Amino acid sequence: MTVIEYAAPKEREEIAQFMNAVFTRAKWDIDGWRQLVAGRWCGPEGRYAITVRDGGKLVGVLGLVYADRMTGSGLQTTANMTSWYILSEYRGQGLGHRMLEFITQDPAVTATNFTSAKAAVSILMRAGFAVLDAEQLVWHTGHEPAGLRLVDAPATSDRLSPDNRQIIADHSGLRVQPFGIETPDGPLFLMIYPQKKHDAYVTHEVVYLSDHALFAQHAQAVAGLVLPREGAILTLDQRFAAPGIEADTVQSLTTSRYYHAGGIDPAEIDMLYSECLLLNLKF
Repeated sequence: MTVIEYAAPKEREEIAQFMNAVFTRAKWDIDGWRQLVAGRWCGPEGRYAITVRDGGKLVGVLGLVYADRMTGSGLQTTANMTSWYILSEYRGQGLGHRMLEFITQDPAVTATNFTSAKAAVSILMRAGFAVLDAEQLVWHTGHEPAGLRLVDAPATSDRLSPDNRQIIADHSGLRVQPFGIETPDGPLFLMIYPQKKHDAYVTHEVVYLSDHALFAQHAQAVAGLVLPREGAILTLDQRFAAPGIEADTVQSLTTSRYYHAGGIDPAEIDMLYSECLLLNLKF
């Protein structure tokens, strides 16, 4: 008889070892898996995985990056889906759908999947997930940063809100970069995640934006301020785009983003507190 439940804190090492064994193409070692299940943003007693056991034997795992964090809708709980695996002899029994029920049955949790495998999309949709985004705006180098300047030491600057300074602290030591910007219309805060997706340039992805409307007013100047002089682009998912925004181009995402509604408006579901930032994965 198979049993599906949230993993207990004492199971962290077993789950890390399971993932390390089954995900043979992962670009990180056991320490990476340990970091993923450690519960950086939910604490040592928090939720971090859903397990499937058969007579006590671990046969399936769905990793989750839970976080209680401030949003435009107040304090909210997010659960970002990460590595998901069921041993081959247990597939085709509806176990994947039953695992998702643990997340989707809680209306207080906004669940996200930013790097879904194509084979998992149908399971997500049957479980009530919807497409969060399929396109993003793009800015190239060469724009002038007219009227803008960077805020020095944004982690401690009183020009940023306490919530934004907390975001910086929560992501300290990860590759994601904070940018505080002074505009003629007030302060703007971004978190940008640089990724080498193409040989010709580095993609600087905006994974968090403090003020959508203010960014829309100054998008081209922001690109001119934060991008290197060459070999780079700035990208922003379409859901963050406020009216009047002007981009150089619009492109389809290689992998659509998916979500299951909780207490956060889709336009404010950012990509912080996620597996990609923990493990330096490409969105």
